[in-house]
Amino acid sequence: MAKKKKELYLSDRQPLNLGGVIMLVLSYAILIFWAFAILWPLSQMVISAFNGKQYDYLISNSVFEFSTIHFDYLFKETLYLTWVKNTILIAVTTAVLTILIVSFTGYAYSRFRFKGRKPSLMAIMLIQTIPSFAGITAYFTMYSILNSITPVFTRQLMLIMIYVGGGIASNTFILKGYIDSISTELDDAAKIDGCSNMQVYRLIIMPIVRPMLAIIALWSFIGPFMDYLLPSVLLTSPESYTLAAGLFTLINNRETLNQPAFAAGGLLTAIPIVILFAALQKQLVSGLAKGSVKG
Repeated sequence: MAKKKKELYLSDRQPLNLGGVIMLVLSYAILIFWAFAILWPLSQMVISAFNGKQYDYLISNSVFEFSTIHFDYLFKETLYLTWVKNTILIAVTTAVLTILIVSFTGYAYSRFRFKGRKPSLMAIMLIQTIPSFAGITAYFTMYSILNSITPVFTRQLMLIMIYVGGGIASNTFILKGYIDSISTELDDAAKIDGCSNMQVYRLIIMPIVRPMLAIIALWSFIGPFMDYLLPSVLLTSPESYTLAAGLFTLINNRETLNQPAFAAGGLLTAIPIVILFAALQKQLVSGLAKGSVKG
């Protein structure tokens, strides 16, 4: 009897049966639908932002004619550049302070055992369960107290404190878990070579946790761009608005209603976030290999 030729496959996985084929088709159908649900609104926003035929300041299915009139309106008739400056200032300050503090707190909670460690970790976990809008009354009280002590303390500084406080509470626990996965043998080897705790932190731990710090920096930077509730409540003058609060004035008031300009502002708002994401991608890749080698 002639031996049957064995079928060769490019992997060890067996060919899909009928059920597997159905599940694969269903998975692709869900992914395609999800991609359409995301890309269609984005495409409508891009078309509306560059469509000069929408003179009625409402997004509609009018004939497309490329124009930048909505961007001109955004720069000339609104305080868009002021909102951009305010948002970038708040976002950068929030990201820098969050990274600076979280890098120390995450390292301390992971590598040191001190009195009150577990209760404070529990408190950090509980703080994450409290929504930010639930503390609006407390924020106003804190602002009144601090502003009475020093008039230099502005509402924007109060907003930065809220963002940094929330970032520390959530990211400390995340970074601690990340550092816990790093072997303490690296710390011991460095200490044998004469490194202090600070040198271990700077030369060993920091390069390894750089990918996680990059993610935390990205989250902290994006927060002020995406948040509308707190800026709209705490900031009272249009000159102090962030982008989310400022752009919302273009769609919530009949006198200033301009939906295409709002779409144009949304497109421009994404530019700093995309630039930061592209810059941090290098850190996400290069940080994985550095720091694990002692020396």
